Amino acid sequence: MVTNPGYSATEAVGKTQSRNDASAAQDEESPLLAQPDAVEPNMKELTAVGTIIAVLLLGEFISNADATLVMAAAGRVSSEFNRLRDASWLSTGYTLGLCAAQPMYGKLSDIYGRKPLLLISYLLFAVGCIICGIGSQMWVVILGRAISGMGGAGTMTISSVIITDIVPRREVATWRAYVNIAMTLGRSLGGPVGGWLSDTIGWRWLFLLQAPFVALAAFLTAPPNSQKSTSWAQPSSGTSIIAITGLLDQGGKSFPWNSWLTVLMGGGGLLLLISFVLVEAYVAKEPIFNLRILRRPNVPTSYVISCLQITAQLGMLFSVPLYFQVTQSASTTSAGGHLVPAVVGNTIGGLIAGAFIRKTGHYKILLILAGLIASTSYISLYTQWTGHTGLWESLYIIPGGVGTGIASASAFVAMTAILPPEEMAMATAGYMLLISFAMTAGVTTSNTVLGMEFQRQLRSKLTGPGSERVIRRAMADTGYIAGLGGRLREIVIECYLSGLRRTYLVSLGCSLAAAFFGLWIRNHQL
Repeated sequence: MVTNPGYSATEAVGKTQSRNDASAAQDEESPLLAQPDAVEPNMKELTAVGTIIAVLLLGEFISNADATLVMAAAGRVSSEFNRLRDASWLSTGYTLGLCAAQPMYGKLSDIYGRKPLLLISYLLFAVGCIICGIGSQMWVVILGRAISGMGGAGTMTISSVIITDIVPRREVATWRAYVNIAMTLGRSLGGPVGGWLSDTIGWRWLFLLQAPFVALAAFLTAPPNSQKSTSWAQPSSGTSIIAITGLLDQGGKSFPWNSWLTVLMGGGGLLLLISFVLVEAYVAKEPIFNLRILRRPNVPTSYVISCLQITAQLGMLFSVPLYFQVTQSASTTSAGGHLVPAVVGNTIGGLIAGAFIRKTGHYKILLILAGLIASTSYISLYTQWTGHTGLWESLYIIPGGVGTGIASASAFVAMTAILPPEEMAMATAGYMLLISFAMTAGVTTSNTVLGMEFQRQLRSKLTGPGSERVIRRAMADTGYIAGLGGRLREIVIECYLSGLRRTYLVSLGCSLAAAFFGLWIRNHQL
């Protein structure tokens, strides 16, 4: 669908819900909306759509940049409160808030409209940033991060839903590519900018400076028009997600994997997830996530493909800066700069997918090729990154970005291609939730695999007096590794590279699995 050329951008955002209802009524027999998609959009319509999406991209960029902004300053923030061991909670708090709130945004936006929920998302995000900026204790800052995460969840979900509301399905991949670019660019620039700001004007301004930009995005969206509802949310879904995500994020860091806390969080999360499924299937009159969506063609397969590809790339993005910090003693800013080729790859891949789908209407072949293209990166890293990496070899991560860019745009189109309009928002909320979960899983899995293999190699090659101290410090601080010399440094780096190569194999397995699942996608001519 396209907006009426006479609408303003803000009016179009506010009226997406009413258009959804009308479309559902007109398209009761066929969910494919073939008639609207057959209309060639004129220049005014494209301008209106572009204006709306430009506003959405601002929010996407800010919410994604926030994550890496905080990662860059986590040590400085936690050290100020003498809580360095709790530094990871600055990221974990955001992740928990995001994953707990995300499932509800799709359904609530169907009930109250897209614009009110988007404004609420911006409000929560800004309030969380302000709380972090003025927090006088560590727990206050972590609370602010959780509130920001709840807002970031809505920004991601509602933006994606609005695109499916106002864009013909054959054009969705093209516009999704721009969203993916904004997300990836935000995550990539956040680290260097965050490090620079915290070194110059202080870490509190990392949070406080975000609030005016979020306010600008809210202002451009304009005041909401809401409607009433009798829907209710299931608390078990949020609690389950918090337990499982917290386990993945903190397992092996704050507590060992083989502990009672692991059993409690894993078992409790699983039981709550089962109860959520049973309530949604048999009790709830207004389900947050209607489980029949999972029986729709392409939906579960698209979910799996996206999760696998995101897990693969985030695992790679986690390992790349560490590689250059350990092998070349690169600074944090310089090591983060090596992620830029992956961002370029994401951009190229998304644009390729959009152009191909717009021209041919096909997407299945892209999902198969995406996994194979990305796999070449992980094979190259495994075989070629041996500790002496030059400029051209550092570009081996580009195919991984290209493959993920293609898969992200194509999987979203495959998911929405055969969905009726009334299920689009809930399906999109589920999709974005799993993407967020995959981001955490990718980093956590790579970190765990790296740590286990690194420790195993160190214990097999370092023995004798003082070896335990070296192993303990090498496991905790890349700066310590950079300060080593002689044969000891060579051994430690060799062990670290062995751990990194294991993470490349994890990414390779995920990427090949995603290509395999692409074979099961049902192609529908858009």
